[in-house]
Amino acid sequence: MDSYRYILKSTNESSKKYGVCEVCGKHVSEVYHQIEERKYTGGWTQHNCKNLFGHEECLKNIRK
Repeated sequence: MDSYRYILKSTNESSKKYGVCEVCGKHVSEVYHQIEERKYTGGWTQHNCKNLFGHEECLKNIRK
């Protein structure tokens, strides 16, 4: 079973700069950036992982 970890940071900007939420497609007043990483032999990798922008809750809800 794969192990995942996530980095979640606010961009301090809205959809006007980053576009709509990549999960739900709606306007975002404060866009968050989520980086998914998967445990790999000897460390962590972002290979075949998601790197998305959107609502904090939407991003948290799609975690594995």
